[in-house]
Amino acid sequence: MSAIEPAVPRIPRDRLKALNFAAAQEQDDSNPLVGYSARVWAQVSLPYRDPGDVPYWTRKNGDVELTMRPALLSNPDGSKYEGFAYGLLPRHALTWIATEAVRTQSPVLQLGSSMNTFMQKIGLAKGGRDAKRLTEQLQRLFGSQLFVRGLAMNESGRGEMVKYFQIADTVQLWFSKEVGDENKGLWSSSVTLSESFYRSIVDAPVPVHLEAMRALGSSPMRLDIYLWATYRVFTLTRPAKIRWTELNDQFGGQYGSIRQFKAAFIKNLHEVKLVYPELNVEVTQEFLVLRPSRPHIPPTKRRVELL
Repeated sequence: MSAIEPAVPRIPRDRLKALNFAAAQEQDDSNPLVGYSARVWAQVSLPYRDPGDVPYWTRKNGDVELTMRPALLSNPDGSKYEGFAYGLLPRHALTWIATEAVRTQSPVLQLGSSMNTFMQKIGLAKGGRDAKRLTEQLQRLFGSQLFVRGLAMNESGRGEMVKYFQIADTVQLWFSKEVGDENKGLWSSSVTLSESFYRSIVDAPVPVHLEAMRALGSSPMRLDIYLWATYRVFTLTRPAKIRWTELNDQFGGQYGSIRQFKAAFIKNLHEVKLVYPELNVEVTQEFLVLRPSRPHIPPTKRRVELL
């Protein structure tokens, strides 16, 4: 009788995506699929989970502070409720929005005439459940009010400034009721970005590797870490030491303790390093040390490629 071979540990699906991406990049990284993000999302983040019945959501990164007020939404019976955009779906949607804004140089973006078309554009699978969740998250996202403090500089030096804006001025979401219906229909869904949000994208877009973002899987924190690190290394000339309490103000907020946040951050950082191995970062007891690194998308490559 032959000996029973030990079971091979199963690799989690998200990690397998990252490993496959890393292997492909080792063979050929000469033509990355380039997308863009608004700078604000590289500095502060949306909630990971639904904050619930609270009046606002706040994140802080140094002198930059984001405050978001929830959207006012309608139930099928006409009653009203408030809701925040949160999780993975609005993050992918915002990356697609920024990429389209840079590509077209227009604040008017065509989402596509079917939900499936739009979901494919932002790298999501088809399916009725995802389609419903995405529709709701878009409504929450576009209906939110945002206040960003400290993003601007003036000619006299450093000064505090608050910008009040919404992501979109006008939204038309006309999607087929039938999942899988690829017909064009009578309408085309579109979003007209607010002038202030549109300008914040096209005046200083943050380039990202779209396939890397897809490979990071289902974790909103991984996307936030990747986007933040990609943005920081563009201008980093010497090591930056960031306290875990400061990182918690920026990324955390929904963990019970700094210790829990730190453990989650380090775990997700390992996954980010798989898709961005050039990132030079060190974890210490009190600090995260970010050192000058090769940008994931070189700044000379201002190509814009649509999914």
